This record gives sequence, structure tokens and C-alpha cells, in this order.
Amino acid sequence: MTDKSPLPPLHVYALAHRCPACGADPGEPCNAPRKQAASDSFNADREKVGRPPVTPDPLQLMHTRRQDAGRRHLERDEMKAPWPSDREPGRRYDTLG
Repeated sequence: MTDKSPLPPLHVYALAHRCPACGADPGEPCNAPRKQAASDSFNADREKVGRPPVTPDPLQLMHTRRQDAGRRHLERDEMKAPWPSDREPGRRYDTLG
């Protein structure tokens, strides 16, 4: 969590849900071999031209349906959180536990 936002990023919300596409348990990465292969191929191409590998955005390695579940959860928490002017410093407003 950053100091600017009282809520965790979207990929944390998405990981908190079971993946409806591959059945990955909450907290476990998706079993998405094509997404992983695309990321590996991209980094292999970067290596060929002498560039360092990049770490992919965690959302890129998750199934879209899991991302959507996380987005809905995040939006609910955003709607329940108080206005930025009414928030207490250091307090969490998420429902992830």
C-alpha cells in the first residue's frame, strides 16, 4: 500500500479471489501458460538486443475474469471509504483482512 492511497493496488485484490478460469486458489498465481510464455518471449527478445529483462505487471499474468472480480471488490471498497479529506492517516479502508 502506498501512502497516497488507503487501498491496495488492483493486483492484490485480484489475488484475493479464486480464479474462475483456472481455479487457482486465493493468493496463488494463475495457471496461465500462454501469458507466461508471452512474457518470457518478450524478455528473451530484450535479451537478444542487450536490454535487461522487465518484470511484467502482475495483472498481465492473471486471467481477465479474476481481474474483473478484483476490480469489483476494489470499487466496492472505494465507494465505502470516506472522502480523502475525512480519512485518518495510516488507517486501512480495504476489506481484504
